[in-house]
Amino acid sequence: MVSTRGDVYSFGIVVMETFTRRKPTDEMFVGEMNLKQWIANSLLQDAMIDEVVDANFPHMV
Repeated sequence: MVSTRGDVYSFGIVVMETFTRRKPTDEMFVGEMNLKQWIANSLLQDAMIDEVVDANFPHMV
């Protein structure tokens, strides 16, 4: 079903894909781990943002 809430969620996933250069279907996401959970866990562990954001991001734009 199409909804504003679904659009916002999808946009969030696209933003996460853009910053991390990983897809939700990446082989590293198995079992309970997914893109959103991976980012959340990385941010909780001493702000390991450099582990999540692609090092080439500024050069991609």
